[in-house]
Amino acid sequence: MKIRIDGTPEEIEQAAHIFGPSCGPIKITKKREGGNFGYLEVDERQKIICLDCETTGLDPTEDEILSLSIVDWDGNVLLDRKYKPTRKTEWPDAQRVNGISPRAVAKCRDIWADSTEICQIIGEADEIIGYNVGFDLGFLDAVRIAPYNFGRKPRVTDTMYEFAKLQGDWDSAREDYKWYKLTEAAQIAEYEWTDKAHGSLADALACLAVQKYVDAEWRRLRGPEGIQMLYPNFRY
Repeated sequence: MKIRIDGTPEEIEQAAHIFGPSCGPIKITKKREGGNFGYLEVDERQKIICLDCETTGLDPTEDEILSLSIVDWDGNVLLDRKYKPTRKTEWPDAQRVNGISPRAVAKCRDIWADSTEICQIIGEADEIIGYNVGFDLGFLDAVRIAPYNFGRKPRVTDTMYEFAKLQGDWDSAREDYKWYKLTEAAQIAEYEWTDKAHGSLADALACLAVQKYVDAEWRRLRGPEGIQMLYPNFRY
């Protein structure tokens, strides 16, 4: 089924999340008389992955990935591995947060050994979800693993920003929505952690739960009657 929706690009993107994982990539077109419209394909369930990585620091040009976890929309684990850095030998500040010591990864292989497998998982995805996902994709891009290297353009969803929009708390200093830590968002979503926070698998599963909470809340607040009230330009 193909559904046409008129509105701003942001409204059209939000509508895609209301339909959930069955919604395909969106092509937004400008109308001659002004405004935009997009068609949503909702027949076939799309492949959605949620990923998280733990690193030796915050700079993808200097720091390295210590662990990477990828799950699908149903929470099935597609990849969950630790990696030995090739340049860094210690990372005390990051270790205090993620609990990964040099000894814990001393016998692990480096991420290059799994690059083909990781590229295949990411390359087949229609949507990539993450909490502050630009951080994770930046580190993957640094080792030449990125969603745009495969001739495809999956939708990239930053759950941190989607959750911030849902909460609607405005940060006047930043002139943007207030950001919430993943632990805070998970608590509001009433998510029960499967493991300690700041592990890549635990964080990926928590992020997935928060995104599902965000989608459910938008459906409850905006659709189908609510979405017509808030966005009268929408056409189904």
